[in-house]
Amino acid sequence: MKMLRGVLVGFLFVLTLCATANADGLPTLTLSPPGGALTGAAGSTVGWGFTLTNLGLDFAVVTGSDFCVGVITSPCANSLGTYTDFAGPQFLVVGPSPESTSITQAFNNGLMTGAGSFAINPGATGSAIGEVIFFYDLYSVDPNSASFDPTADIVSLGNEVTAGASVTVATTSTPEPGSLLLLAIGIAGCLLAKKGLPGQVSCH
Repeated sequence: MKMLRGVLVGFLFVLTLCATANADGLPTLTLSPPGGALTGAAGSTVGWGFTLTNLGLDFAVVTGSDFCVGVITSPCANSLGTYTDFAGPQFLVVGPSPESTSITQAFNNGLMTGAGSFAINPGATGSAIGEVIFFYDLYSVDPNSASFDPTADIVSLGNEVTAGASVTVATTSTPEPGSLLLLAIGIAGCLLAKKGLPGQVSCH
C-alpha cells in the first residue's frame, strides 16, 4: 500500500512538472497602453500595440487577431465599434534562433502596425470590455527555413493567446446653462460698445 501511494505521488509530481514546463513554453501577449485600456472620442480610431513573447522550443506563427467581448467566436462583433486585424497579415514568426523570441510593435494606423485598430462608432457611448486574441500555429521548424515543410513540421494549429483589453468612449464636457447666459451677455455688451453707445466699455 505504501509503495502504491509512493508511486502515485511520484506520478502526480511528474505530471505537475510537465504541466509547468508546458505552460512556461507557451507564447505570452502584452498590450500597450498598459492593461490594454484604450480611450477615444466617438467617431475616432484607436488601437493596440503589443509584445508577443515565445520562449518555447517551437516556432509560433501569428495567423490573425481579434477583439472579443464575452465568448471568443471570431470574427467577433460589438455595439461600440469595429476591430481591424493588423497582426495577422504580417506573417509574424516568434521563437528560437534565428528568429526573435519577442516581437514588439507600436500601434500606427497609417502603417498598419500593432495588434489592430478599433474604429469607434459615431455617437457611441460607454465601454466595451473584453480581450485581444492572437491566433497562432506552432511548428517544429522555422517557417522561414528552406527545409520547412508546412505539413510535416506542424506541432499544433489554431492556438490562442489573450490579453485583457477595453475601449472607452471619451466624454466631452458641455458648458452649463449659467455659463452660456454669462457668455451671451458679454457678447451683447461688446456689440453695443462697438456701436459707440454712451456709457459702454469698448471691447478689444
